[in-house]
Amino acid sequence: MCAASSAAFRLLRDVARKLSYQSGALSLYHKVRNRQVLTVAMFHRVLKRDDPRWETALYSWTLPDDVFDECLTFFRRHYALVKLDDVKASLEGTRPLPPRSLLITFDDGYADNSEYALPLLRKHRVPATVFISSDVIGRNERLWTEDLLWAFMEGRLHQRDLVSLYALLMGDTARDVEDSELIWEIVRRGPELENARVEAAFSALKVDLHRVEQPRQMLTRSEIRNLTANGISIGAHGKTHTALTFSSDITSELCSPRVVLEDVVASYHQRSVDTLSFPHGAYTSEIVDRSLAAGYALAFTSDAELCVLKNGFLASPLVGRVDVNGPGIAPTGKLRPEILALAFFTAPRGRAGRALRAGAHSTRENR
Repeated sequence: MCAASSAAFRLLRDVARKLSYQSGALSLYHKVRNRQVLTVAMFHRVLKRDDPRWETALYSWTLPDDVFDECLTFFRRHYALVKLDDVKASLEGTRPLPPRSLLITFDDGYADNSEYALPLLRKHRVPATVFISSDVIGRNERLWTEDLLWAFMEGRLHQRDLVSLYALLMGDTARDVEDSELIWEIVRRGPELENARVEAAFSALKVDLHRVEQPRQMLTRSEIRNLTANGISIGAHGKTHTALTFSSDITSELCSPRVVLEDVVASYHQRSVDTLSFPHGAYTSEIVDRSLAAGYALAFTSDAELCVLKNGFLASPLVGRVDVNGPGIAPTGKLRPEILALAFFTAPRGRAGRALRAGAHSTRENR
């Protein structure tokens, strides 16, 4: 297909998307198709464009605050916004979810969830859940793996550097220099490595991760308590943010966050921390079983799917989520609601629960 034909196709596609949304056809489809469905939206960061942290934020997982504001308007228009307790009650069979229900979630535990997301959630009177990696609480800097990923995406670190870095970090010199998955394996495995080992590897390779002085990156204990005081639920996101499929100590990754986070929120509007979001979206059926055995009532994946309900009740504790991709929904910096609608209204339904019952496994690439 020639360039002119490709451009014409993209133009026609964009026009068709806008017409399907603006005419109400897409919304009608959603009202019929997703009546008995729970949709879970997955966010990570919300920042102002002039915030010093914007420069080094990972673009795909960061929304400008004005775009997030527009997203909340969209969700209130098309969904019944529910709390985490509503979802748990649905699973327990004590209270059904309303038609076309939606839960908003955040992963990781960034300070901007309190600084920028919370005021907008309060403005729209929207509940949400924040999943936090317990080791990052109160840290000024984010995880080094996030800095590494940013440096790689910005071209400050090259593929050949990754091979050398992987060898120093993991003790494996047999990796192919063309392996495109290498960066993701370092990001998934790296958080549990000892700081001394990481620093020695960076020093040996003279790697500069551009760790400039910035406002604090991660939530503090007092900010987490303030979130709960404002109706935000807190869940676990592992201890170190290592992908559980690579973890050398899954028991600690599952159990430690509950202890730490319950100590933070116990007397602040939330009795227990019994929900989990898998770091990087990586899990197996065995990890799901161990999560439930560790006391988690719900386990949230990064599988981009909707949860089918039966008369308003959730059938499986394994819950899929639809990622809100900043560049995808706002390619020019302003929300395109027709793209958001397509992503959410037409997402596939129900595989996570069936996979769990069948004993299948899944690993997904997501932070």
